[in-house]
Amino acid sequence: MKNIVVLTGAGISAESGLKTFRDNDGLWENYNVYDVATPEAWRANPTLVQEFYNQRRKQCIAAQPNIGHLALIELEKDFNVQIITQNIDDLHEKAGSTTILHLHGEITKSRSSIDPHLIYEVEGWELKMGEKCEKGSQLRPHIVWFGEMVPAIETAQNMVKKADYLLVVGTSLNVYPAAGLLYYANSNCKIILIDPNPAGIESARNLTIIAEKAGTGVPKAVEIILNDQ
Repeated sequence: MKNIVVLTGAGISAESGLKTFRDNDGLWENYNVYDVATPEAWRANPTLVQEFYNQRRKQCIAAQPNIGHLALIELEKDFNVQIITQNIDDLHEKAGSTTILHLHGEITKSRSSIDPHLIYEVEGWELKMGEKCEKGSQLRPHIVWFGEMVPAIETAQNMVKKADYLLVVGTSLNVYPAAGLLYYANSNCKIILIDPNPAGIESARNLTIIAEKAGTGVPKAVEIILNDQ
């Protein structure tokens, strides 16, 4: 069974109504990302950061997967499909995808401020100040903030190395280390880029560009792969 790796970014979630910082000159829901999405921000004003992510969590709980998410499920009938997402929402899970690697964390989870291995599900949308892990530290959003290491990047690299097809959906390819994953694709891997404003990998080998949003582009990519057998 052939391996399909799907790298998804903000564009696929945007079609489900979730805004992202890249859409508005570095602002995320009218906040400067460095005021709410860095370790420094957490140390300076944890209450603000906590409330910001509580509101994002509320939005994510209400959001539903779109056609782009759902189209990927079709590929699981005939292929080994692994999704690597830069998104912190759970829309791939809601759509029914079975293998999902979250590079930048998960909004539906919290973790210890002192031990990153202590991770918990958040009940509902609100994570409150005063809620602590078993070691007594304040729980923070289970998010990889700007300036923090990306623990899952090596796992993602190994996935891409084994891919027969690599679908790149709705990502600007400007955020590293995720953008560097393309360089791990083997010489025989077929790459399909789906983005209304494609950029960054035009010179890649075995490349097909679908200059559309995920909702229309992903079904076309699925059709290309199914017809390529």
